[in-house]
Amino acid sequence: MTAPIDLLLKFNLDLSAERPQGEAALWDFLVRRGANLLGCHAASFFEADEARKMLTFKNSIGPVGGDLVGVSFAYQGVAGACAQGREPVLVNDAENSPLFTKKVDHGTGFKTRNVIAVPAVANGELLGVAEFINAMAGSFSEEDLKAASLIAALAARDVYIQRQEATIKQLNLKGESTINNLSGGFIGSDMEGKVIFFNPKASEIFEVGQEYLNRPVVELFQLCPDIVSAIGDVLKQGKTVRRQEFSCAVGGKKKVIGYSSINIKGVDGKIIGAGIIFQDITNL
Repeated sequence: MTAPIDLLLKFNLDLSAERPQGEAALWDFLVRRGANLLGCHAASFFEADEARKMLTFKNSIGPVGGDLVGVSFAYQGVAGACAQGREPVLVNDAENSPLFTKKVDHGTGFKTRNVIAVPAVANGELLGVAEFINAMAGSFSEEDLKAASLIAALAARDVYIQRQEATIKQLNLKGESTINNLSGGFIGSDMEGKVIFFNPKASEIFEVGQEYLNRPVVELFQLCPDIVSAIGDVLKQGKTVRRQEFSCAVGGKKKVIGYSSINIKGVDGKIIGAGIIFQDITNL
């Protein structure tokens, strides 16, 4: 009998090799690879709606798998018990188990003999329930139950990570769009001193293109030494200022720049860089 940790390692290796992208692909991988590793005839993944106590077939393989996708139902049966308690459930005699409901079998003509249901939980949220049906060996073991729990947790972890990455990307795009549309100039650096923002207004004020983007902040010295000092004070000392001024020679002309320096924070509130917001106030 293969140990749960060995099955987990195999699952993780295959997951890394295939690298499914998106929730649907990850849940599909879970039911396909899980059924293969556990040695069973059918498997399904149900998306959970804890607020409404509903489960929805999202992925299903087996003799009638394609007929079930999209079907929703209130918590019931083995999957419902698993979702309700957020605990793995093993039933080796479905015919006589009080947890098992025969509605799906009656509707499809499929015969369920035994079933494992395990919760897919990430960051405290129940994402769904994975169900593995009809062991080829005749019955499922407690070791099978542990293995199923582990691979479901691994898939849930990857789904959660991909959700977070998508959210951060969306926020970054929104933030970048806001910065690019500021009426004033903005130059920002990450904590390592690399220029990560140089918006169009900054290019207009200093009459340059985007050549400083992704370059070390110190290279801005040739553009205007006071920019390096202002950003450096924030990065090194945490010192920010409001409504200060400095002068720069731009295209042979003296420009007076009014600026404020700030900490740049990530979506979690942590400081991830420093920046200056500025305007050309030469003629004011």
